[in-house]
Amino acid sequence: MRLKTFHAKTMQDVMEQVRQSLGPDAIIISIEEGKNVGGVRITAALEADATPPVAEKAPMPEPTPVFLDDDIEEEGPASFASTPDYDKADIKAVISHHNLPYDTAERLYQAVESIDAASLPEAFAFALETMIRISPLTDYTARPIMLVGPAGAGKTVCTAKLAADALLHERGVNIISTDVQKAGGIQQLDHFSQLMKQSVQTAENEQELSYLLKQISDRNEDSLTVIDTMGINPFDIDDLEASLKIIKASDAEPVLVLPAGMEPTDAAEIAGIYQRIGCQRFILSRADAARRFSGLITASRPGGLSIAAISRSPFIADGLEPASSFALGRLLTSLPRSGMLSAQKKRMA
Repeated sequence: MRLKTFHAKTMQDVMEQVRQSLGPDAIIISIEEGKNVGGVRITAALEADATPPVAEKAPMPEPTPVFLDDDIEEEGPASFASTPDYDKADIKAVISHHNLPYDTAERLYQAVESIDAASLPEAFAFALETMIRISPLTDYTARPIMLVGPAGAGKTVCTAKLAADALLHERGVNIISTDVQKAGGIQQLDHFSQLMKQSVQTAENEQELSYLLKQISDRNEDSLTVIDTMGINPFDIDDLEASLKIIKASDAEPVLVLPAGMEPTDAAEIAGIYQRIGCQRFILSRADAARRFSGLITASRPGGLSIAAISRSPFIADGLEPASSFALGRLLTSLPRSGMLSAQKKRMA
């Protein structure tokens, strides 16, 4: 699903923008009216294309270009927003803080500066809509979700959060783990599942996974199936081959779990590798333990993966936050407060 935000002075005008841009199949996500938004603001969406077919064999890890494509769809904001509470120095401070590659930083600066918004988070939100791919992940999906990615990325925590969210929406869940080789790999997920009064099924290989998924399908239940997988080294061809076999053994949607705070070139390369083995979306994990998010932008560049959700906490009850331009705008502009590091050092002394 791709989100877009539209501004106009009247409801009739903004709905015309939605129809012209997204067509008759657009889904209205939210409507805001009043002085705070300078008229009417609608967030609408179109369903995303189907997940691309899984590759026949794992690709060799190759560097993925960090720069953004030139054919970016741009849609200017309305010109009647209230007086902004930020200036060029504030924009530069945010971009400098996140250590973006030069070309990407320059493009983001130009996009934010052209926005007529009331606040800095809002300006970055509108700019990001023109620069990155966003496709929110929710539990309302018929296909199983398989979480893949590097070791230590937070796949197990995200698995538990997806399951907990489905249960909160009174939907059944099936939790499967293929992470049976690592010491303690299954124990953490089993602990989370017991707290939710659920059980974990394990699959040691692709044949066992296919069997479990067929059993679930035969029951014809309206339930969510989440599959936790073993962490791998995405730059190791043998690890990629093993991950690809697990993906091909199911009709699940592989979703990359990418930890926040990664160096932007590494994030772009890893996103490109997982895209070539069938991923279409990624979850940004460990956002609470990072302060710089340049990897988020380079991983979700046009032609790459779409960001689907954000995990801001290690606590399952906090859930996953569906990705949106406004959530990302707030994330980028929430810089560490002056004196925070000094206070931390004093407490640790």
